[in-house]
Amino acid sequence: MAIIKQGYQTFDKEILFFGRVIKVITTTEQRNWSDTMDYSDYRTTSCTYAMIYLGHHGVPGDTTHPARIMTHVNAQTGMYPNTYAPRDLKVHERFAWVDCTNLFSDRFGYSLKADEDAFGDVMLHCGAEIYDELAAFEAHHAAVRDARIAESARQEAIRKAAEEVEKAKKAARQAKRDAKEAELKASAEKLLARIPAKGTEVTVDGFTGKVFWTGVSKYYGTFTARAGVKNAKGEVAWVPAEKF
Repeated sequence: MAIIKQGYQTFDKEILFFGRVIKVITTTEQRNWSDTMDYSDYRTTSCTYAMIYLGHHGVPGDTTHPARIMTHVNAQTGMYPNTYAPRDLKVHERFAWVDCTNLFSDRFGYSLKADEDAFGDVMLHCGAEIYDELAAFEAHHAAVRDARIAESARQEAIRKAAEEVEKAKKAARQAKRDAKEAELKASAEKLLARIPAKGTEVTVDGFTGKVFWTGVSKYYGTFTARAGVKNAKGEVAWVPAEKF
């Protein structure tokens, strides 16, 4: 039955790709229903695709579609952009898919209805070797797809390995900082022994009072052992352990 192109507001019909529709499939995809495309309105959409045989000479399909190689209805009439002149096609370029979903048939001015051609019609219009070509086409693109998946997995493994190396380096740097900090803190804590017990009256640099606090504090990465000394007036002086 090929692909029937039906005018949106007319009774005009055009038969496209007669004898060259190899298969028709229906899938479910997320499509943007925004007619003006100036906003996003993605919906679950039933989509129809028809695989057609392009022959040995023509314009190869568009490979930018994420799931399949695509062509368009104007491929039937040879109305190609100047940058896509017809040429001899390699076996992996001889088939492509036509989107017959008709999501914007009002805007395009036509709708498409696809039916798979009978085996006899395909053989008559495409030649007896078409199914061998189809097998070669599918094998080629399966290999390309597998290679792409393998390369993606390889790149992901490289990324993860680099990530693990960076994590290990970061952990090593942190461990080194922690060890240095522990060393500095331990050195400062040793100086606490020089400070008299709490409640002891001391005089340091002319300030007389009683020790009410001792400890080690960190300031800008440096640990300091010191004592808090308070006089009778309630005034406080913070005294480094080295001054005792």
